[in-house]
Amino acid sequence: MLKGAYFIWLFFLGYLSAFGQEEEGVFWEISSQNNPKPSYLFGTIHLICEGNFTINPQISEKISETDVLVLEVDLDDPALQGSMRDNLYNKDGQKIKDFLSKEEYLTVYTFLKERTGMDMDMLQEMRPMVLMSLIYNNLLECETKSFENELMILAKEAQIEVTGLETFDDQMSLFDHIPLKSQYRSFYSYVNDIDKGQEEFRKLIKAYKEEKILALLKMVSESPEYNDYQDLFLSDRNKKWVAPMTQIMNEGSAFIAVGAGHLGGPNGILNLLKNKGYEVNRIYL
Repeated sequence: MLKGAYFIWLFFLGYLSAFGQEEEGVFWEISSQNNPKPSYLFGTIHLICEGNFTINPQISEKISETDVLVLEVDLDDPALQGSMRDNLYNKDGQKIKDFLSKEEYLTVYTFLKERTGMDMDMLQEMRPMVLMSLIYNNLLECETKSFENELMILAKEAQIEVTGLETFDDQMSLFDHIPLKSQYRSFYSYVNDIDKGQEEFRKLIKAYKEEKILALLKMVSESPEYNDYQDLFLSDRNKKWVAPMTQIMNEGSAFIAVGAGHLGGPNGILNLLKNKGYEVNRIYL
């Protein structure tokens, strides 16, 4: 499920910022005069190959010292499964065939049948980002793991609360602003040139593992699919998130984990928190 829900966020890591090299890094301590206990901000990549996945001991240690794990979406919410089911298909019954030629549809059909064993004829009304989830292993060339899922396991072991900054419905509603044609065309482009997609993901994951946030930002800033929607997926959401973040951090110690691209840039979370008087210091992993 969550793989399907979060795969597409790999593309929304942000834009090239004007900040210097001090903005590199995925793990940060957040402190303020309002609360003597620090909080922590961790930039994730929502999906990564199982062989490349690791939780640094400092991450486990800091989670156990906090009062609450804050994710983009509360993965422990009992209503989550229902929300996901409600978002599997296009609301008005649109079909992928409405946006692809016969030849292009045949390419998609053949690819899914050969690589996943699934029959595209049965999935024609499925939303594009859900279809993307069906080709994860082919794009990433591996079995995948989710940082968010693993962080939630650690939080449960430490018996701390899990909460979210927005709902799953909130996230899915963002795609309503992108024409379905553009979304299906993007899906087709990955199916039609899987080698190119694989190379993009290898570069993305390499940059993340090296904590080269500016390189990640530059990669995605040059992607034509989402260039027109960066404010919608990043800046606007960052600004909305800061209010609940600050409230939670003022009440206790929080471990906040969001997509790495939300951290940097003039409207990134790090800068927004600085503007509110918080001190942010990188923790080297």
